[in-house]
Amino acid sequence: MENPQLESFLRQAKGDPSLLQRLEACPNLEAIASLGASLGFTFSGVDLVRHQAEATLRLSEEELVATAAGVELEGHLGLVRFVWS
Repeated sequence: MENPQLESFLRQAKGDPSLLQRLEACPNLEAIASLGASLGFTFSGVDLVRHQAEATLRLSEEELVATAAGVELEGHLGLVRFVWS
């Protein structure tokens, strides 16, 4: 499910180093959504999860192996954290 607002925000962030820096400082996906809202974009942390899940499903086996090994792939947010309880 595409969210045009989220897609626009991500394109803007990709081309704006200062926005990328602000995005990287966000502690979670809802904080990214709040940052987007402050710039006039409408999306939620859940929209970001969906976007990442859909992008992950499109990865090839080789890209999945690289991701599992910790290689960052262009276009993927680096805010996935595993919490073991």
